[in-house]
Amino acid sequence: MIELKADNRRVLDALNGLLQRGQDMRPALQDMGEYFIVSTKRRFATKTAPDGTRWKENADITVALKGHDDELIGESGRLANEIHYRADSRSLSWGSSLVYAGMQQLGGLKSAYPHLWGDIPARPFLGISSEDEKQVLDILQEHLAAPLEGAGL
Repeated sequence: MIELKADNRRVLDALNGLLQRGQDMRPALQDMGEYFIVSTKRRFATKTAPDGTRWKENADITVALKGHDDELIGESGRLANEIHYRADSRSLSWGSSLVYAGMQQLGGLKSAYPHLWGDIPARPFLGISSEDEKQVLDILQEHLAAPLEGAGL
C-alpha cells in the first residue's frame, strides 16, 4: 500500500482531483466508445476480424442465389453503419441492436436455423485488436494526464 502525506494545498487539490477523475471514468469511456465505433466499422470495410484474420468469402451458393458476389456487409449495409456504444462511469459496451448481428459475429448452422440456405461462417466484427488496445491505453493516459482543474498546476 502506498501512503502519502502532504500539507501543500495545491498538491492535495491535485491528488483529490486525480482520485475524483478515477472514480468517474465516463469521459474516457465515451472517448473509447467513439473510437470503437470507427474501429468496428473499419472491420466491415477491410473484412477483417479483431484478431486480424480475414473473413470467409461468400459461399458459391450465396453468390448463385444473390446473382452477384457483393461485399460481405449485407444488402443494405445497415449492420456496418448501426454500431452504437453505451458508457457510464464504470463500464463501456458497444455493438449493434440489429437482430442478425449475432449471426455475423458468431455464425450459424442451417441445422439450427432452417431458414438459412446454408451454414453461415462467423465473421467477427466486435472485439479488441492489438491496435485498439494501444488506442485505449492512449485514451486512458490522455485522460489521466490532463491538467487537473483547480490545482493551479
